[in-house]
Amino acid sequence: MTALKPLLFLLGLLLLASTSLAAQSDPQALSLLHKSEQLLRSQATESTYRVNIVRPDWRRTMRFRSQDDRAHDRARMEILEPAKSKGTVFLKVGNKLSMYLPKLRREIGISPAMMLDPWMGSDFNNQDLLEATSFIDDYTHRVIGREGQGDSAVVTIESVPKPQSTVTWARLVQKIRTDGLPLQVDYYDSQGRIVRRLEFKDPGPMGGRVIPTRWVMTPLDRPAQHTEIIMEDVHFNADIPDALFQPQTGGAAPK
Repeated sequence: MTALKPLLFLLGLLLLASTSLAAQSDPQALSLLHKSEQLLRSQATESTYRVNIVRPDWRRTMRFRSQDDRAHDRARMEILEPAKSKGTVFLKVGNKLSMYLPKLRREIGISPAMMLDPWMGSDFNNQDLLEATSFIDDYTHRVIGREGQGDSAVVTIESVPKPQSTVTWARLVQKIRTDGLPLQVDYYDSQGRIVRRLEFKDPGPMGGRVIPTRWVMTPLDRPAQHTEIIMEDVHFNADIPDALFQPQTGGAAPK
């Protein structure tokens, strides 16, 4: 994610080992993470995608349009389908997350107590929406493995939270190609267990770049279920109006 980031864009037992040296990232790891982020994002990115929530006995599909205003640390997601949820908007501004309900013309703040709740019943949670844009700054990163050569080489990076960071996971281990293409992220809890896995699949041309077009999040204790994001369209360096981030005025996207 770096990711629609979702992504993801965390850590645990190594948190206590927070000496001044531990607070500094490996330059090689940091450089590759920035390269991956620059591949998936721009100063202003607009995208359209489907979210498929898959369970053993049911399946739900939603469509979204999102605006990622990286320059001002804010993001917006509007539900396009299904019809009963159309127009619902999620806003992330700094470290605050809220939801706007058009039928009630009301903005609802998502409290810290709700951050670990499933987002829209999916395998992502509300905290993922906040951490997707702050991952590089909130963690310390180091290279722990490398396979292959050239742009197709796969580098494994371990990330642990900085002492002052408020994050969900105790540890992250992710695989990224040296050309910046993300491949996989494993999320660990404070007991050192892998809780879930995010896989980036089906790389293809989109928005003038080659990016993963399918992102799959799977809880490893429930492997029969998963949530996938299917990219439909991406515009990098888009023109995003300020009005989209003002839910009190309706926050309606241009027709």
